[in-house]
Amino acid sequence: MFRRMVWASLRARRARLALSLVAVMLGVAVTTALATLALQVGDDLARTLRAAGPNFVVLPAGARLPLDLGGVEFLPPRAGLRLDETAVAGLKTGFWRNNVLEAAPELSLEATIDGHPATLAGAWFDQDVPGAAGWRTGVARLHPDWQLSGRWPHDGALEVVLGRDLATRLDVHPGQSVQLATPGQAATTWRVTGTLGATGREGGRAWTSLSRAQALAGRPGQVDRVWLSALVKPPPSHAAPDRRREPAAYERYMCTPYPDNVAGDLRARLGGADVLPMTELIAGEGMVVRRLNLLMLLLALAALGASALGLFSTSTAGVVERQAELGLLRALGATSGQISALLLGEAMLVSLAGGALGFLLGVGSAALIRGGTFGSAAQFPTLLFPVAIVLSLALALAGTIGPLRLALRIDPARVLRV
Repeated sequence: MFRRMVWASLRARRARLALSLVAVMLGVAVTTALATLALQVGDDLARTLRAAGPNFVVLPAGARLPLDLGGVEFLPPRAGLRLDETAVAGLKTGFWRNNVLEAAPELSLEATIDGHPATLAGAWFDQDVPGAAGWRTGVARLHPDWQLSGRWPHDGALEVVLGRDLATRLDVHPGQSVQLATPGQAATTWRVTGTLGATGREGGRAWTSLSRAQALAGRPGQVDRVWLSALVKPPPSHAAPDRRREPAAYERYMCTPYPDNVAGDLRARLGGADVLPMTELIAGEGMVVRRLNLLMLLLALAALGASALGLFSTSTAGVVERQAELGLLRALGATSGQISALLLGEAMLVSLAGGALGFLLGVGSAALIRGGTFGSAAQFPTLLFPVAIVLSLALALAGTIGPLRLALRIDPARVLRV
């Protein structure tokens, strides 16, 4: 009997209940879409921000660095210190190998170009890494935002790319030749294959292949540093849990890609090389992600609040319209529990339907947003479906409890008096 009454009531109020269903559906859809994006936007945004350049640098153990990692030229390793070129392949052998995105070994030396002093940097530009099957990396992939006019030098050739500021100072264009000399070696003719539209110190440097720079420096197979881009989470504000007192918490901490954890693992794999995270850059990226997640949370709360308010309005209007029906039920002996079950049952059925539809709409919207923004499709968040159902039931309760109290205060004698 109860089920028949609920279905009859739903059929009799299809238009008003459709408004309730739309309110719940939109609230759940917005929340599901934002939750789906929040679960994946951290890595998405981190990968996007990685286009800004490296966030780690690998140096020979004991090498000295200036304090400002971002804006000051690195000093060459001190005497007796060396970093093998094979260290690049070692980056893909550790626990965090999937977090390592791009890398570029570099060796720099002082030179003169057409009589002007300049820094000549040898690097990989875009090549397969020996010993790391399937990994192709280099400066071009590490800095996709750099604008190159022309092409990168061929491996081992007497070719050079000039930074824009250096090219302007020398008044040299791609296709022309320059006289390049290094300490202890006479000037030779080099072909300018391109100009690099980078800013800062990169704009005043010259670039050649790593093998050619190693030959000029007399350091075959050696590099000064390896620039590295890796997916990490911002460093936590608290210290690592005690390993003996909280082993589970310690394990979770160590299995989280914090900069120090990634650096420590890479350091062990590279035989003690210094792996230094650019802390300020990583912290800035983490702040962007946190603020974006906070914005999504606020938008989700606003959407749920609007849905609850819409459901409350339609439920209150429905109770006002049904005063005579509810008064008759009370006069026939219906208890407060039975009246409550009737109204809550109607609201929950509508909310469950709205929650299921809202989940599908939210997942589809998230896929469209994420695909258009980050260039990849979103995964189907199956685990969010129970959350969407719970949210829809919570909306049903929040939007019905007020009208339910109004319904329970109806006086049968007053509303049935003709």
